[in-house]
Amino acid sequence: MKKIYLLACAAALIFPGCSSPEVSRHGRVNPDEDVIPGGLSSEDVRTVASKMCPEILSLPEIANSAGTVRVAIAPMRNSSRFIIDMNIFMKKLRLDLNRYSNGKLRFFAQDGGTTGLRKEMLKNRREENVDKALDQLADQVAALPAVKNAKTPLKFAVLPVVNLNFVKLNADSFAAMLRAKVVEKTKGKVQFVLPGAKADYYLTGQFIADSIKQEGMVNLVDYIKMMDERISKGESLDLYDDSPASIGEGNTGNQLNIVRGDWSKRHPSLFNQLQLSTKLREEPNVTKRLNVMLAKADGKTVLWEKMITIEKKITSGVEKAKYMLTGEISGLSKRADGKQTDYLLITLQLVDPDSNEVLWEDGYEVKKEAEAGTVYQ
Repeated sequence: MKKIYLLACAAALIFPGCSSPEVSRHGRVNPDEDVIPGGLSSEDVRTVASKMCPEILSLPEIANSAGTVRVAIAPMRNSSRFIIDMNIFMKKLRLDLNRYSNGKLRFFAQDGGTTGLRKEMLKNRREENVDKALDQLADQVAALPAVKNAKTPLKFAVLPVVNLNFVKLNADSFAAMLRAKVVEKTKGKVQFVLPGAKADYYLTGQFIADSIKQEGMVNLVDYIKMMDERISKGESLDLYDDSPASIGEGNTGNQLNIVRGDWSKRHPSLFNQLQLSTKLREEPNVTKRLNVMLAKADGKTVLWEKMITIEKKITSGVEKAKYMLTGEISGLSKRADGKQTDYLLITLQLVDPDSNEVLWEDGYEVKKEAEAGTVYQ
């Protein structure tokens, strides 16, 4: 046994590489220390932030401002030869500015990482706001003298909402919610009937999307007249239905197609009659509103009209910024006699977006040296 032990020890001395695995050493170092030569270092990032932060906060445009100053950050440009995360300088500077400004400065979430959650939150808030807006509409309908002073229940017919194709909103759901709220608020003074039945008033609406010019808007008064004509002719009020109301029995498939084709020419669908776009577009990111109208069935006189916002355009918020912070990394590199040098200039600017004036600008200079054969970034 003793001989085996001695042989094992001898083998360990002869073959040290096989004796035990190499263990890497690691530990915590000061953020300003960098043992790897060349390139930009953590010390440079921290120095830029500590140098620029007090200068920005002491600017008259910032220090003397009565309220909160909102600042948008433009991406830094990299004109040097180094590959670097360009966000790191602005992130460190923003951290210091937030830390020492005591709420004086406000920034925006511009990296896109919270876009999905933000849209979900705004969607939930929008649904709550729409429900409140529909409640207000129903209250206003109930407060109309014609409704409030009615001796017998008034008959309302709901006509389909128009201009819904380019905003991709469920028009039927809005109409159904509004109808239910009107019935609740009027306490039996309003009864809803199906389109085609004799009605005292028509309740209808129109979706309007801001900044969309290519689709023509339909005048609601003309729309009500057109719908009344379709009702009197027994034509479908379905937005896309262009089939005849009834087809005689005994028709073959070909005859059925001929009848429908002829019917479509003489009785186009509501969708085609309104001459809206025949191609559904992607939902535009614009503010969308619903214009609601109550009109008399005889004479088509508008009794009441109101517009509510259904959805606001989602923006990054940077349009509220008073100033813009941006910067650039410039570099000058030389190589000679086995030496490599890099002169780096890091500049930052605070710009007024209205006048495009540079309100403040400063820079940080550093020069790095390394052996020409050394690879660093």
